[in-house]
Amino acid sequence: MASTSAREIALKVLTDYPGRAKPDRLLEEMLTTHDPERRERALATHLVSGTIKWRNLIDFIIRHLSRKGRVVSPPVLNILRLSLYQLAFLDKVPAYGATSEGVNLAKKYGDRYQAGYVNAILRRYLREKDSIPFPDLDRDPVKHISVVHSHPPWLVRRWLKRFDPEEVIRLAEANNRIPTMGLRVNRLRATVEEVGSALREEGAEILTQHSLGSDHVYVRGISPVEASQAHRRGLVQVQDAASTLVGRVLAPSAGSRTVDLCSAPGGKATHLYEIMEGKGVVAANDVSLKRLRDVGKNARRLGHRGMLYAVSDGRQPAFGDVDFLLVDAPCTGLGVLARRWDLRWTKREQDISRMAAFQKTLLDAAIGIVKHGGIVVYSTCSIEPEENEQVVEAVLAGRGDLKPADISRFVPPEVVYKDGMMQTLPHLHGVDGMFAARLERT
Repeated sequence: MASTSAREIALKVLTDYPGRAKPDRLLEEMLTTHDPERRERALATHLVSGTIKWRNLIDFIIRHLSRKGRVVSPPVLNILRLSLYQLAFLDKVPAYGATSEGVNLAKKYGDRYQAGYVNAILRRYLREKDSIPFPDLDRDPVKHISVVHSHPPWLVRRWLKRFDPEEVIRLAEANNRIPTMGLRVNRLRATVEEVGSALREEGAEILTQHSLGSDHVYVRGISPVEASQAHRRGLVQVQDAASTLVGRVLAPSAGSRTVDLCSAPGGKATHLYEIMEGKGVVAANDVSLKRLRDVGKNARRLGHRGMLYAVSDGRQPAFGDVDFLLVDAPCTGLGVLARRWDLRWTKREQDISRMAAFQKTLLDAAIGIVKHGGIVVYSTCSIEPEENEQVVEAVLAGRGDLKPADISRFVPPEVVYKDGMMQTLPHLHGVDGMFAARLERT
């Protein structure tokens, strides 16, 4: 039985995901089903993530090169997108290989007429790629950035109100990068050096120990990382360095009562357990029992057997008299566009205000379980002010038992934002966009 190529696996994911599931989950299903070798697995992941991220640019090129309107089936359109992505961005893929593979897939999933159309568009691109008339930055910065850097116009328009065009371009470029795998070292079981040695023995390349995360390493060349011995033995947890800063902002003391209110999948909750050296109580709460089981699975793998678990709506939490509370609120996720390939295309501007209203209600209700003198940290993986500082400011304005607490002694100075809050930005710090504010209940 012939194996399925990386390009065909990618095509199946691109054709299925808009109506069925998130593309990363579909991709994992496909990779499990077809079980390609490591190189093909990496190529399929690269093709799916890159083709989705660069959709605006690729579709602009297709429209320009088509000249006359042509109706093609969804699989054939995705074959064109996949092939153009390879021609435009993958230097190691020969042009003839990407073209011939695209034509062969079009014959398989379309017919000879559509295969001829795919062949014509790809060859025309190779002849005319240097003369495609992209929108001008000075005349129409929204359209230029939206097309050339492949982001939705509404999001580019928002960012241009806060940043100059050059900075928006740098932010978009950071979102389009291929993110490296961040691993938090479980300090209860190993040191950074021991983890590095273990990963190298398995063939991983250690890229860096990030300056924002002393317990962090970034790696590549090991996929999936969950299959590595270091992960199976509970030496590491997949987590970006920006995410671990949230635990450092909360800084729960050993022996305290700490709650992670929206804990799934467990990266922050297990980090809090490690910060507390396994002493005291860390309770992981989530509204979903299924997702809470994922937290427990991660905790057991890491050896964190002293954690507690609860299922409750964060607006009606099942706790009281808490020393430290983390409210890592559901959000639009607009700070993690490099990792969430399709998020830029599935979110709408009205989602920001909708999420902000929920976040205010959640934070205001959660504060009630914190004892006087206790600490609350509110965090999101968004970079939009409405979901971040404006939520904090609105809750502070409505309560007399809460005051902001400065975070400068807990995190590096480059991530300290206005009024002593924390904000990381992908283009400035090389990590996910993450916000956190530390509040004290008086």
